[in-house]
Amino acid sequence: MSSKDRYNLQKNSDLETLDSFKLLISNVKSLKDKTWGCPWQKMQSHKSLIPFLNEESSEFIDAIYEKNADNICEELGDLLLQVMLHSEIGYENKAFELNDVIKNLNKKIINRHPYIFNKKEKVSLEKSQQIWENIKNSEKKDPQIESSISKNLNLKIKNLPPTVGTDKITNVVKEYGFKWESTDQIFEKLEEEINELKEAIKSKNDSDIKNEFGDVYFSLLNLSNFLKINPESALQKTNKKFLDRFSIIEHHAGDNIKKQTPKDFQRLWQIAKHKLKRKNS
Repeated sequence: MSSKDRYNLQKNSDLETLDSFKLLISNVKSLKDKTWGCPWQKMQSHKSLIPFLNEESSEFIDAIYEKNADNICEELGDLLLQVMLHSEIGYENKAFELNDVIKNLNKKIINRHPYIFNKKEKVSLEKSQQIWENIKNSEKKDPQIESSISKNLNLKIKNLPPTVGTDKITNVVKEYGFKWESTDQIFEKLEEEINELKEAIKSKNDSDIKNEFGDVYFSLLNLSNFLKINPESALQKTNKKFLDRFSIIEHHAGDNIKKQTPKDFQRLWQIAKHKLKRKNS
């Protein structure tokens, strides 16, 4: 196929996409129509849609790990619907509209990639990331926030999932020299925090237990960051491994699974563990 044919195919695809997007805009407006729209959709707000945004994001991530192209495509559509609904709510509240969302995104893409849009220049991955951060920092409006690392981070992680917030904190502070030098250092810190958690549990102080558990978790996430391991991905694999083992336990125990003692479960767990190990070796 010639380059001209490829260009024409891409152009036709883009035009078809624009037509589909116009239809999507119309459909979302119909959903939110004050007279004939969906009763449930009409009562939603930015805040009420948060659980659904989290759910759709998780389902999209699951589809990626499953490497299922059809599911990835479908879940991307569900995420796009969330963007469209929030944009329509913004329009109803006279705060912003879909066009503003798209224009702001285009502006950000162009502004933060000057080596692509201002002048054609090949740059390294490291340099591209530095350019991104420099421009992003220059876009901040409040000089007080910019001068305070902690205040800036507090604002950034305020509405993020805690594990993502920890990763962001760790990545930012290590740029200023506040970082671990080895896994041994982190294990020492982790052991210290575990001992403090044990003491808190002995004291039966719920507040102290919660605080010390948070410290243990924070240190463990620091270890995953140091090892360049995605903790969510690692935990997802462990969840699957656990359920694979538990399915073997179910098979062995049968209808008597609820009658198993803790000692029985330990024995069955070892059987399941060895069985899967042989299967995967």
